[in-house]
Parts: sequence; structure tokens; C-alpha cells
Amino acid sequence: MSIEGYIIYGLAIVLTMISLLKDKDKTIQGLKKGAKSFMKLMPVLLPLFLFIGILLAIVTPSFISSLLGEESGLLGYVLGMSIGSITFMPPFVAFPLGRELLDSGGAYPQVAGFLVTVMSVGIVYFAAESRFFSKKSAIIRNSISLIGAIIVVLIVMVVYT
Repeated sequence: MSIEGYIIYGLAIVLTMISLLKDKDKTIQGLKKGAKSFMKLMPVLLPLFLFIGILLAIVTPSFISSLLGEESGLLGYVLGMSIGSITFMPPFVAFPLGRELLDSGGAYPQVAGFLVTVMSVGIVYFAAESRFFSKKSAIIRNSISLIGAIIVVLIVMVVYT
């Protein structure tokens, strides 16, 4: 675990202890509510995490970089944004991957399209998102995110081409 992880967990423990000292009943009540919320989300989150783990094992950086090279053109943009839309990665994984893709021959616009969609367009999360909000709001959010990704790709194309 990184130093940031130790800091976050340490801070959570210290703040929980302070809360326990200040008002034991409210703290225990809050911890119970948090545990209940977590257990309600597990049937949705567990299959989602399994799917993401399998997908990340299949979609390797070398595979992606072969599709996102300088010569890939429009197909590279479409593939980068499509793969990004169906893949999910947290930023601390996505940004180093983006650097690796660039180092292994990926082009800036294609990698930018992949990175923006991997963190904003959530086809993997669509079922959970439409269950907790609504199908319409999930479609609208994903559509706006995809339009934003296309705008970012166009800007990066102008700047780096």
C-alpha cells in the first residue's frame, strides 16, 4: 500500500476515534447505517468489480497501444474511445497507462480519447447507474460524456498535429 493509503486509513481511524469520544451513540449509529448501505450495494457492485477485473486482464497496454498508434487515424480515435467507454479504471491507474501508451507508440489524440472516455463514459456502470438513478439520466450522462470526449480529442488534434 502507498503512503497515501496509510494516511487516508490513519485519518479515518483517528477521526472515527474522535467521533466516538465526542458522541458514541451517533458514531455507532452512523457506522451501522454505513454498513447497511454497503451491504445493499454489494449485489450490484460485486458483479461489476468482477467484470472490470476480467476486462482489465484481457485489455493489456500493449494491445491498446497497437490500436492507438500515429497511423491509426479515424479508426484509432473510434477504437480508443470505444475501448475507453467499455473499460473502467481509476485515475491512478489510467494516467500511468496513458503515459505507457504514449511511450509505446500511441498518438496523443487517440490516447486522450481513450483516457477521457475510460474515466467519464461508463458503459460498464450503465446497469448500476440506471438502477440507482434512471435509464434516461444514465443515457444523458453517458452521451454528454462522449460528446465531451470528442471535443477533447478535437482540441488535442489541433494542439498536437
